[in-house]
Amino acid sequence: MNKVNIKIPEPKWESNLTSIILDLEKLRTKQLFGSLPPYIFFQLKEIFQFLETLGSARIEGNNTTLSEYVDRIIEGNLKKNEKDQEIENIEKAIEFIGKNTHNTTNINRAYISEIHKIITKDLTPPPKGEGSRYPGELRKINVAIKNSTHKTPDPSVLQEYFDEFVRFINDDYKEQYQLLMVAVAHHRFAYIHPFDNGNGRMGRLLNYAFLIKLGFKVKNGRILNPSAVFYANRKKYYKRLAKADSLKDDDVLEWCEYFLSGLRNEVKKIDSLLNKEYVQNKILFPALKFALSNKHITEREYKILKYLVSQDEMLIKSEELDKIGITGSVNKSRVMARLRDKNIVHPIKKGGRIYTISFVNNILLRGVVETLTKEGFVSDFLNRN
Repeated sequence: MNKVNIKIPEPKWESNLTSIILDLEKLRTKQLFGSLPPYIFFQLKEIFQFLETLGSARIEGNNTTLSEYVDRIIEGNLKKNEKDQEIENIEKAIEFIGKNTHNTTNINRAYISEIHKIITKDLTPPPKGEGSRYPGELRKINVAIKNSTHKTPDPSVLQEYFDEFVRFINDDYKEQYQLLMVAVAHHRFAYIHPFDNGNGRMGRLLNYAFLIKLGFKVKNGRILNPSAVFYANRKKYYKRLAKADSLKDDDVLEWCEYFLSGLRNEVKKIDSLLNKEYVQNKILFPALKFALSNKHITEREYKILKYLVSQDEMLIKSEELDKIGITGSVNKSRVMARLRDKNIVHPIKKGGRIYTISFVNNILLRGVVETLTKEGFVSDFLNRN
């Protein structure tokens, strides 16, 4: 067996794996015209991007909890120490991928190297930190994979392995093989371990890039959180990866089924957030009650925000405040100004007088994350000490 060459094993047509692939193909091409207003949806999308960021960091051993991370977002301080720098770097890498990836992107050596430079920037190199001795460069030393007996390719042959990997991920595949390519590529990147550090983070970020390239419309209204597939059960993740190290077709296909099944479940679940009534009743109304009960907002602020969220477009004008007992134009303007100053509402157009709720980087974030957790969108792994 030539361990350098990478191929996609052929699944049996009647297998569970082919059924999973068909389901994902439907989700890939699904039109994303939900009833949720875009200015609400994209706030939720931003929250899921930092869940993806934090999840990927915690898999690698970063012990920042979701509660701590949310506190730092609210306080506007995300760069206090090295573990915060690691999280910020992943966030910047996701931003880089979002801006620089489309269906014709060549995910080449330069692209991959740039992501590695971003995620290791200003971090202490191993063994003490999560940085790199050679940012953006293939490793010049042998490395061991934590909790694995797999022996990674020697640096003398690493270039050959890496070139084959780049060829494999950029090959022109028929649709039925494209998602299998993503699954196989994730395993093979871990198998090769091309960098001296950060390979786990890199592999998960490349998943994000592959899915955007394959048409999962992240820029046009889809939320992706692929790392959730792995941190839901890390032991299972590592066990399946390790089994695929045999490179036997059956073992690789078993890994593909695990990976793609988890991805399908995540995409289906998160797509429910396109539904306005679901977000109103299951996410935002409970989040406002949470904020009120924890004295993050006043009773009057709660009434105003509840009224706003209950509206068909989730918008409010200061003139409408008399509907909840606030009268007088001067008084109404003052009330809206206080809400603006607390950043819990913002105009939907710059300088405009029509406002929507804001919950991404203020005190309401705690309640939104709490309700997302209760609804099963957030794993308890993110808050485990």
